[in-house]
Amino acid sequence: MPKLPAGLSALNATQFLGAMNDNILKLLIIFFLIQTQGSDRAGIVTATTGAAFVLPFLFFSAPAGGLADRFSKSRITVLVKAAEVLITGFAVLAFSLRLESALYLLLFLMAAQSAFFAPAKYGIIPELAPRHQLSRANGLIEAFTFLAIIFGTSLASALTQATANRFWLTACFCLAVSTAGFVCSLGLPTVAAVAPQRRIRLFPTEIIRTLCQVRHDRWMLLALTGLAWFWLVGAFAQLNLIGYGIQRLGLSEVHSNYLFLASALGIAAGALLAAHISGRRVELGIVPLGAVGLVVAPLLLHLLPPNLPLVVGAIVLFGLSAGIFSLPLQTFIQLRARSDLRGEILAASSFVNWLGILLAAVLTFLFSGPLKLTAAQGFSLLALLTLLASAVTLHGFPAMAGRSRQLLRNWLAG
Repeated sequence: MPKLPAGLSALNATQFLGAMNDNILKLLIIFFLIQTQGSDRAGIVTATTGAAFVLPFLFFSAPAGGLADRFSKSRITVLVKAAEVLITGFAVLAFSLRLESALYLLLFLMAAQSAFFAPAKYGIIPELAPRHQLSRANGLIEAFTFLAIIFGTSLASALTQATANRFWLTACFCLAVSTAGFVCSLGLPTVAAVAPQRRIRLFPTEIIRTLCQVRHDRWMLLALTGLAWFWLVGAFAQLNLIGYGIQRLGLSEVHSNYLFLASALGIAAGALLAAHISGRRVELGIVPLGAVGLVVAPLLLHLLPPNLPLVVGAIVLFGLSAGIFSLPLQTFIQLRARSDLRGEILAASSFVNWLGILLAAVLTFLFSGPLKLTAAQGFSLLALLTLLASAVTLHGFPAMAGRSRQLLRNWLAG
């Protein structure tokens, strides 16, 4: 197997450390605020911190995309990682002085730097990797991103316990991680700006303009909406698994949160598997195969008995299917987008993805609130929605359905 360009290794390390730091710091802030405000306000804390983390992706996706086209993506990455070091340093100070309001602001700023990093991160991959290595490059990025989520989620709890709730000390670890990410970003090769005259628009109306530009490209719209559905499903699973663990398995909230680690591990493995199957091409034919798993796995979570090993197996299948589903879509968007519009299109994709994450929160509220469904029933309803969306998509794109059947026949014969 050919070796990936050195620049991609630096990008992968930078992304891994940044994603891990995001997750650790976000959870530290949640733990601290619940501890200071009381466990009876846990729901309010998670809702407000969730909003503080999501809103920057909606506010800043448009200017982030324009910046990624107007300036060198490697330079933007270095500046963003430098900002992350400063933000994490201020977090150490805020924890030390127990400044609750400042922590909300720092969480907002942390998400903002991630929002500015996203178009540069995904946009630089086609500039570093040749076309035949795009699937593999994206597979590694996605795999290590979800491994970072696993490490970040685990370390947040472990470090909090190890430091006896001295959050400022745990935040010092985050500062070390962010500094390492900044150093890794310096290893990125310099790439030229693709559209130096691009105007930087500050409002999401630019997102709408970009989406209107690509509305005649049915395959691009399919990839954008499909990737947003992946994030909706993933966000719903993360939220719903907590209730599922409590209701179905009798676990505590803390232990229920660990169920998502099995899903994240599955997504990482699925992304690598999708890259292996795709080989030197972008293989959209495996997207429907991933969709099958996204229907079967949630149904299994409803139908299986409350047996932890069986449930974990179904959750891993859920994640594996999600990784197979999403990787070709992300790679296709990078390849299909014009080089001078790639940053804007990826920013539009990020914006739509975060709308999907917000919709997941709305669905979680509707299922558990007004509809009074159990978490298991919520998974079944999600499976039915995925089945309906997949059926409509395959009807409109018969070529993708045919390619999936061919891949399946080759696999069975092979």
